[in-house]
Amino acid sequence: MARTSRADPHDDPALLGAYRIVADELEQAVRDTLSSHEPDPARLALRKLTAVDAEFSSEEAPPGWSLAFLVLADWIDAARVALEAETDRVDRALDWIGAHLGPRYRSRARYTIPPLQTLEGAQETSHYIDALGDDFLASLVWTVAALSALYGDDDAGWARALHGGG
Repeated sequence: MARTSRADPHDDPALLGAYRIVADELEQAVRDTLSSHEPDPARLALRKLTAVDAEFSSEEAPPGWSLAFLVLADWIDAARVALEAETDRVDRALDWIGAHLGPRYRSRARYTIPPLQTLEGAQETSHYIDALGDDFLASLVWTVAALSALYGDDDAGWARALHGGG
């Protein structure tokens, strides 16, 4: 799930532009989640970002889903590194999700939060893509919202800034 380096400035400019567009949409979903304390802003943003995926064959990686996943994975990885000394970061994030979005959403996020604890947690998380369906990516947005509230002073751009603003 995690990337260990930022996007190379020599990467394809179109891909970097698409990454920024997706990051903008996801940052807005985090902002809306923080202000509404509802799970739906994440779901709505992800429906918008993944709408293009239906145009691709099932043999191809879905571009909207893949790019949204990459952005969220980058942000969570950056938070994991920045919060390394915060040994209770996973429990605190899950507790925030439970308190502000509800216990059902805390339970879903429990399956996607392991990469916040360790880099190896990313492999574990991939086993739940099908089981969580649309809420797989949404739970990553909820996690970023929780981290932004707890460690970023409610700044929806906190995790993005940790990653370098991309």
